[in-house]
Amino acid sequence: MNNLMEKLIATGITIGGGIVGAKLVEFGWKAVTGNDAPKDLDDTEEHLLSAISFAVISAGISAIIRVTSKRGANSAVKRLQARSASRAGHGEV
Repeated sequence: MNNLMEKLIATGITIGGGIVGAKLVEFGWKAVTGNDAPKDLDDTEEHLLSAISFAVISAGISAIIRVTSKRGANSAVKRLQARSASRAGHGEV
């Protein structure tokens, strides 16, 4: 498997994880606070503490998702490489 394919797989997993993570943060924020997640952080109506809290939580979860998805993608690529190598070995005499 070439390097481009590995990067595409890792990118796809990371993007998917990011989308799921953002939805989880929004859902969790609503469940805990009872309010919608702050969208416009420049809005003067938002409480500063609320906006900062949401930003810190979002950034932390984003970092966790980025690390775990990259590790998962690397693991998946290694498994695919091992399978393709073992299949290639079966055809040779």
